[in-house]
Amino acid sequence: KVNESATLKREKIVNITLAGNEYIAIIKPVQPKNTFGLRWIIIYSNLNKIIEMQWKINIILFVILLLCAIITMIFSSMVSKKIAAPFSAVNEHIRAIAERNFGRKINLDVDDEFRELVNNINLMSDKLNSHDMAQKIFLQNASHEFRTPLMSIQSYAEGLKYGVVDSDTAAGVIIDESKRMANLVEEILYLSRLDAIEENYNFTVIDFNELVKSCVKYMSGIAMKENIKIDVEASSEKIEIYADEEKISRAVTNIISNCIRFAESTVKIEYAIKENKMLEINISDDGPGFDENDLPNIFNRFYKGKKGKFGLGLAISKSIVEKHKGEITAKNLPKGALFTILLPLGR
Repeated sequence: KVNESATLKREKIVNITLAGNEYIAIIKPVQPKNTFGLRWIIIYSNLNKIIEMQWKINIILFVILLLCAIITMIFSSMVSKKIAAPFSAVNEHIRAIAERNFGRKINLDVDDEFRELVNNINLMSDKLNSHDMAQKIFLQNASHEFRTPLMSIQSYAEGLKYGVVDSDTAAGVIIDESKRMANLVEEILYLSRLDAIEENYNFTVIDFNELVKSCVKYMSGIAMKENIKIDVEASSEKIEIYADEEKISRAVTNIISNCIRFAESTVKIEYAIKENKMLEINISDDGPGFDENDLPNIFNRFYKGKKGKFGLGLAISKSIVEKHKGEITAKNLPKGALFTILLPLGR
C-alpha cells in the first residue's frame, strides 16, 4: 500500500487484511516537511479490537436503555396511580351521589389544580344533602298540616252521621277546614311552580308606589278585622322596578300578612332608593318579635316557631325575591319585628 502511494501528496486511509486480522491505516506524507528522508507517517490499528470495543459499548448502551425503560415504567406507573387515585375517588363519590348517598365527602390530599374540583364536588354533595333533607322535612310537615284538617272533617262528618254534633257547627268547621286545606294546596302548588325551571316570570316596568297601594288595599280588610293600622311612608319620588308584578305583589302581601298576624296595633311600610341603585323595602310590626331560635329558620317551608306558625308564606316571598336577584332578611327591633327586602332597579 505504501509502494502504491509512492506519489501520494495527500493523506490516505486504507484497509488492510493480514493473517485474518482487519487493520485500518492512515498514510500521511511528510517528505516536504523534513530533511532526514522521512517520506510517510503510517498510523494503523487492529479493527477487531475496535469492533470488540464497539460491541461492549453497544451492550453498555443497551443495558442503560433497558434500565432507563424499567425506571420509566416504574415511575410512570407510580405517577399514573397518583393521578388516577383522585379520579377514582371522584367517580366513586359521584356514583354514591347518584344513589342519593349525599353524606360522604372526598378526603384526599390532592394538588392545587385538583383541589378546587374536589371542594366543589363536596360542596355540591352538601347542598344536595341539605336539599334532600329539606324535601323530606317538607313532606313530613305537609303531611302533618293536611292530617289536622282531615281529622277535623272526619270527626265532624262522623258526628253528623251519628247525630251527636249540631249540623250548623259541623258544617261551619268542615267548611273552614276545607278552605284551610284548599289554601294550603294552593300555596304548595304555587311554591312548587316557583321552584320549577319552566316557571315563567313576566318582567315589566312597574310603578312600585302603585304596587304598594294595591297591596295595602288588598290587606286592609284583614287589618281592620284585627284592629291593625297599616302605616305607609312612601318615597316622594317615582320608583320604577323591572319585575313580575303578580309575584312581587304576592311576596309583599305575604310579609304584610305575617306582620298583621303578630302586630299589636300597627304595621309600618317604608321604602326608598339607596345609593347602590337598590330599592329597600322595610315592613315592620309592633308585636313581640321573633324568638332568637326561630330567626334562622323563618323562611324555611312549614317551619313552626314557638309563637305560632310561619307556614309557606315567608318561603314563597323568599323564593320570589331571590328569583328577582334580590335579598330578604328579618330581624328583631326593640319593639316588634322587621323584614327588609332589597330589589335591583334595573334589568
